[in-house]
Amino acid sequence: MSRPESNPSPEQPEKIHLPRTSESETLKKIRHTTSHVMAMAVQKLFPKAQVTIGPWIENGFYYDFDTPEPFTEADLKAIKKEMVKIIKRDLPVIREEVSREEAKRRIEQIKEPYKLEILQDLEDPITIYHLGE
Repeated sequence: MSRPESNPSPEQPEKIHLPRTSESETLKKIRHTTSHVMAMAVQKLFPKAQVTIGPWIENGFYYDFDTPEPFTEADLKAIKKEMVKIIKRDLPVIREEVSREEAKRRIEQIKEPYKLEILQDLEDPITIYHLGE
């Protein structure tokens, strides 16, 4: 099975399915998706948390957050629990290619200043991933 084709149209976002690929490619997709799940959980539990950067890496993934207070051990347990709830909702992973202007508009709308900084270094078209419809 081949990779999903890019869909540059924001009106018709593409749902991502994990095709049969190499183990490393599948792991990258799992890590990327899991980082989005974690960001979603953190933002639900800690609305003042600002998402900075969260790439997948060789042995997993990470996400940096700018928060008023550091996360505690109890916070981490709550985040994990919320991640499980999100995963059980079986939300689609949606990939969109948008113009720089559209990406900027969306990022400003959700008030994520760190993402605006990252946007400056990206080449067109801008790829956006999100969970849900």
